[in-house]
Amino acid sequence: MLLSLKSCSLKARNDQVQCPNILSWTSTLRTSVTDVICTGKKGLTALMILLLAAMPMFSGGAQEKEEAAPAPAVAAMEKTPIEKYNPSFSFPAEKIKLSYWHVLGTRPGFHQLAQDIAAEYSVIHPNVSISVREIPNAQQRAIWSAAFESHTAPDIGWVEAQVGLMAKTFRPAPGWAIKYMEEFFTPYSLSLARVKDSYYGWCGCEIDAGQMLYYRKDLYREAGLDPENPPEFLPDFINAAEKLTKWEGNRMSQAGVSLRYAGGHQGIGDKFSKYVAAFVDTSKNFYYNESYTDVIFDNQGWIDGAQFFHDLVFKYKVTNTTLPKPIEAFGLGLAAMTNRESFFAGWLKDNAPDAEYGIAPLASGKSPIGRYKTGAMPWLAINGVMSDSKNPDVAWDFNMYMVNDKNELRISKNNGGMSRLKTAQDDPFFKELPYYKVFQTMTKERPIVRNVYLDPNTLQAELEAKLGEIAVELLTNEKANASELMKDMAAYGRKRLKEIGM
Repeated sequence: MLLSLKSCSLKARNDQVQCPNILSWTSTLRTSVTDVICTGKKGLTALMILLLAAMPMFSGGAQEKEEAAPAPAVAAMEKTPIEKYNPSFSFPAEKIKLSYWHVLGTRPGFHQLAQDIAAEYSVIHPNVSISVREIPNAQQRAIWSAAFESHTAPDIGWVEAQVGLMAKTFRPAPGWAIKYMEEFFTPYSLSLARVKDSYYGWCGCEIDAGQMLYYRKDLYREAGLDPENPPEFLPDFINAAEKLTKWEGNRMSQAGVSLRYAGGHQGIGDKFSKYVAAFVDTSKNFYYNESYTDVIFDNQGWIDGAQFFHDLVFKYKVTNTTLPKPIEAFGLGLAAMTNRESFFAGWLKDNAPDAEYGIAPLASGKSPIGRYKTGAMPWLAINGVMSDSKNPDVAWDFNMYMVNDKNELRISKNNGGMSRLKTAQDDPFFKELPYYKVFQTMTKERPIVRNVYLDPNTLQAELEAKLGEIAVELLTNEKANASELMKDMAAYGRKRLKEIGM
């Protein structure tokens, strides 16, 4: 029996959801960047113009806030990170004004928290004042682009990883800051800030596992499956999906699994690639080879993964493209499984409060379907120091002060996700998160993935969008040739690498 969703009045459309998690708005960002980057233009000027032209569409976004942080009533005197990890540094005595911009207005309380942290820093260093600006999410790309082009960017910023890398706006982290992160951050959270062999700051978005397997326990029970034993490997995943799929004549009335097939191509490509991860050794390569000098889309793993994706519709017949969008289909009980990020738990609470569901790690590869364990692959942003900062040493000090042992916990508990700190992994607060056990499995028992959002060639968005085009072809054309499609994808990637001088 299908569950009602508050008279089916769903709050989310096109997988763009307002929830207290960064991934609730990445679909909007991914779609917007695809249209610009896929033109193949190389200059930031074109990027800025196109994005500025789009700003009227988003005029309903939140108002900007830029305010100097108020002085705290009480703040304990302490040393800041640069004084501990670079003791030879002589802190300047002259007055210094720093600026920090962020796009986290969708995290209630963060803007005030950032102001509080800035004010506490100024108590320790009274000659330093820090203004905090909140950029409206809907306009952030246009604002960042204009700031980068005009060299008016702030000293410190929370920037979507590929936007900042493409603009070449991040300053490499100094050795003392890297030492600080290596000492205090978990290997997983540290990996989310490493671009090839360099660090440009710390991972600014929530520390979670990215996509996870959501499954309907009630539908599992109806199908005679153990609701406490979700599939760990793809062969078991297919077996469960086949049992969970229902038909009314020639019409699929309940899908074993729902897939992203509509909306922006980049978002579709993102979901497609997570299935392929079970066929590719993502600890060594994913879109690229180990040296980032060539794409690998025509290797056998990608071809086999693409064939599996096609087979979900046309061989196993456990999904189709007539269903509602995945989150809606899952919430309505029209699909028994789907892969989504941590925000989806909040969406279900608001929109499908009666849905009985579980969360599990993504299914891994195991012969005869796939070969590799699937690790965590979250979307990323970097909190770092901008290249135009006139006071980079002090800027780096404040950037790392934001994630000291006290402030990092304040930010993580306010914004969502897990802590970056090694010492906080068993904090009772985080153990209460609905995906805590899944996070532990995907980040400690699975390989650390070479995250595609840390692409040093800054082609990630357009490659992902091209993968989305291929995914749609695989899902809608029974005669689609996975091998030919992936060879064409590889040719496109090599063409783009050549165009950017690789």
